[in-house]
Amino acid sequence: MRSRRGLFWRSLLLTCLALVPMCAAVLFFADQRQQQAELELAAAAGRGEVGIDAGAQNTHRLLLAVQTEEPEFLILRIDAPARTITLCAVPGQTLVDAPQGRTTLADCYLAAGPARAAQLLEGTLGVGPDAYFAATPDTYAQMIGADTTARFDTAAALTLEERRALGYGEDNVAQLTPDSTEEFLQTLRTGMSAQDAAQLRAAVWAAYLRQNPARLTLLADAAREQSARTLTDLTAQDLYDLADTLTYLHGRSEAAIEYTVLSGAETAAGYRLDGEGTQLACTLLG
Repeated sequence: MRSRRGLFWRSLLLTCLALVPMCAAVLFFADQRQQQAELELAAAAGRGEVGIDAGAQNTHRLLLAVQTEEPEFLILRIDAPARTITLCAVPGQTLVDAPQGRTTLADCYLAAGPARAAQLLEGTLGVGPDAYFAATPDTYAQMIGADTTARFDTAAALTLEERRALGYGEDNVAQLTPDSTEEFLQTLRTGMSAQDAAQLRAAVWAAYLRQNPARLTLLADAAREQSARTLTDLTAQDLYDLADTLTYLHGRSEAAIEYTVLSGAETAAGYRLDGEGTQLACTLLG
């Protein structure tokens, strides 16, 4: 009996000694496989393949030009990570550096087009837009949509006396359509400084987007449809990416649409950006 018991325990001990390394090896390789899976999952998330909405990581920086007798400009920053769309007015008389000396964005545009204006702006600031987009006020109106409307509080742009002179007495709110917007802007901007006049356009455009958020998802397609009437270096892929970003932002209730203007001073030569205006431009384009 003792011999059999001893044999049993020796066999059990040998079996355990054999199983321990095998179990340790199984646990080791299982842990290695789990770590590898976690690394693959993280890499896929970084490529936007797992759990990240299309457009959620995109940022677009555009120079918008308005083709009028005196061209106007806005910096448009669409920032999905920050969930913010910023319309920043840039007075057309803003001074930029050129090979022959200083000139204005408007004069540069009239002489050589929006591509050159974007190039000189980048040369002046040290940072430039990803792309430019130029169109007439009528084309921008078509992109917004003929059936779109907006309410704009003129008290945000005019004094009481100025409002009364234009017929906005006690009722400060103007009812706008895309077709009437340009005439409205030209009427209100009479006598305004370059900075205030530029900011007014940004404020009105922001009002349209805030009050018609569904239009965000259609703007890229609208730009594509109006391609024969625009000047731009946006590629087809840029427009697809832009559509993804705008769709993503439309689905976020906390997304903000802001407007501002590059600060500066009017001089005999043109509108000279001050330090704050230059920094804001660099931030929006950076």
